[in-house]
Amino acid sequence: MTRISDKTFKSAIVGVGAAGGKPGSPTGGGFGIGHVHAKVYNRSENFELVAAADVNAENLGYFQSQFDGVAGYPSLEVMLAEVKPDVVSLCTYVGLHLPMIETCIKAGVRAILCEKPFVKSPEELARLRELVADSDVEMMVPHFRRYLPAFQKAREIYSSGRIGKRLMVTAAIGDEWDLSEWGSHWLDMFRFFHDDAMPANVLGQARVRGRRGFGHAMEDHAVAYLIFPDGGRASLETGPAYLQGGANMVLTGTEGAIHISKEADLKIYSKDGLEEERHSDNHDWIGAWVAMVDTLAQWLSDGTSPDLGFAHVSGTAEVNLGCYMSMIKGDRIDFPMQLDWPEWPVEELARRQKV
Repeated sequence: MTRISDKTFKSAIVGVGAAGGKPGSPTGGGFGIGHVHAKVYNRSENFELVAAADVNAENLGYFQSQFDGVAGYPSLEVMLAEVKPDVVSLCTYVGLHLPMIETCIKAGVRAILCEKPFVKSPEELARLRELVADSDVEMMVPHFRRYLPAFQKAREIYSSGRIGKRLMVTAAIGDEWDLSEWGSHWLDMFRFFHDDAMPANVLGQARVRGRRGFGHAMEDHAVAYLIFPDGGRASLETGPAYLQGGANMVLTGTEGAIHISKEADLKIYSKDGLEEERHSDNHDWIGAWVAMVDTLAQWLSDGTSPDLGFAHVSGTAEVNLGCYMSMIKGDRIDFPMQLDWPEWPVEELARRQKV
């Protein structure tokens, strides 16, 4: 949250979200994530939010009423023709991301903050890697939770050997969420707790029926099991319930464990007994976002690679897709993933239920 350079970088948002603060749902969307991006840019000392685009005039008008001085446009193309932002936030559904990224790159946008899921298929991911290799663009996915104090402290302890060797990171997400729209956060955190390494492989299974949300098929219940090169494991369950005891995540070592709740409070069990840390009383979500986007400002200023830059987030997208491809293939998926698949994988799983 500090000034990085003399220059303030211009930002713009595509897909502002529902008007009037309507509540969202896993299948209905309407979270207004564009409003979160706007709050982040306004709070950072390194960005100026100058424009927003949305095909829905009502949503766009409401957004402009909440954020003074932001020019509104009916499409990304019109916005980029009139405004030259340094950074564009893509807050749209996954099926729209790749063509919008291509449009931004052609228009000379220097950096893109893209909501998750990042891309819809292994084929798209391969195409995106080619696009980035042939351009000077940097891209980030907002896996901001690595900037929250509780997770940073948990990583420090887990990697230090204080609770022994790393054994298992366990997480679960209820409220009918899936492995991608929400679960991708935890997949990134699994990497965070294993020194940002890619897992060696993943096994996945899911129950898929007729649910749809955010423009694509969604599973009802899923489990993904990952093995990392150092032997550490990670398990993510989505769909029907959370972990017991209010836990977001539990990290288990050979000599202890770390219990994270409210994404803020820690219980650390070690040979020294129980230690507790509470951060929920001053939980600062937007502050974590700002810390994240300021690393993008640093890159724009001097070329310092952000830890959530494209080299990293493309790997997390590959892990996300690999979970689903394991379900399709009925087999373990090893990384790097050697597969071509042209569509969102859950669409194939949904079709199989109708046969």
